[in-house]
Amino acid sequence: MTSDQLSLNLGSFSPPRAGDVFYFAVLPEKQAAEQALELAHGDQQEHGLSGKIYDRDRLHVSLAKVREGRGLSEAVDEFAAKLGSRAKAAGFHLCFDRIVSVGHVRQYPRILTCGSSVPGFDALIREITGLRDISGEVIPHMTLFYSDRKAPHVDLARPIAWTVRGFALVHTRKGRGEFRIVDRWPLSL
Repeated sequence: MTSDQLSLNLGSFSPPRAGDVFYFAVLPEKQAAEQALELAHGDQQEHGLSGKIYDRDRLHVSLAKVREGRGLSEAVDEFAAKLGSRAKAAGFHLCFDRIVSVGHVRQYPRILTCGSSVPGFDALIREITGLRDISGEVIPHMTLFYSDRKAPHVDLARPIAWTVRGFALVHTRKGRGEFRIVDRWPLSL
């Protein structure tokens, strides 16, 4: 018996390559990161949430994306270095006073955030991007973990705060959990 069904040989299956994302970020000081992780563990227990809590070295506050795609070319590296080195912003105080869930389709990031924009944070974004007018209010946040459901908004009795003294260019690989600091720049104090 013969089959009239078309058959294609597409070769062996290989999983899709991870996407590379390059962005500028503020990294928390050690004490602030440890407080954030302690809070994340307590939050999961209190609200019955699941999800892998980020490692301390992966915690960050995103500033501006440089590139998303496959691989890092020398041109992207040079471009990012120019953007980072031209930022002449001053250090600033960053204070997260609440933890909230942000809605997505199947995953709900549990994030630390604050009630309003932070002038020093906005100034750093403007310095990096070269944009003088940022449309809308930019409110910093730091993702702690992704859960399968939302949890209530919680105002923190003990806010998590630190003085931001620098920023970094970060390279992550989507879907792989890889996080690497490419370069760092200080802020004036």
